[in-house]
Amino acid sequence: MVLSPEVRSDLEWVRDDFDRLVSNAVGPVLDAPTNGTKWTNRELLFHLWFGQRIARVFIPLIGGFSRLPPGASRAWARLLTAATRPYEWINYAASAAGSRTVPLHLIQSWMRHDTDWLIRWAERASPAALTRGMSVPTSWDPYFLPWMSRTDLLAWAPKHYRHHRAQLTFAST
Repeated sequence: MVLSPEVRSDLEWVRDDFDRLVSNAVGPVLDAPTNGTKWTNRELLFHLWFGQRIARVFIPLIGGFSRLPPGASRAWARLLTAATRPYEWINYAASAAGSRTVPLHLIQSWMRHDTDWLIRWAERASPAALTRGMSVPTSWDPYFLPWMSRTDLLAWAPKHYRHHRAQLTFAST
């Protein structure tokens, strides 16, 4: 099955836009605060990549859970929902720490690599593989659905990216 042109285009836009953002992210602008988050622009750039990595990690995770009884992923989602507060702290701290320890050019390379991996995977996936899904913790992200297929996940990644990209204070639209 071929990846839908809309989702492929959105994923390619994320990859290419991130390249442009990183190319323009120099000097003091990196350490400026963002709109509506506790992160700096540098930290939010790391988080933008991290969202793409989450999508990549979720592809096989969804595959595994989709082969189990539906109650397994519902229980997993309930457990993760119960851990929302620690997750939010870890989500913040990981981007804050990661952005200070990983050079921006490496984050840029990871974004390209992970996005290209998602596109390649989706283009090789069968219709059955794309429709496999699982329950997810909706409290973790405003764009998570209670149950998400891999197709939903591939559409989620650009939504997450656009949401946070709008919070950068140096990015032009």
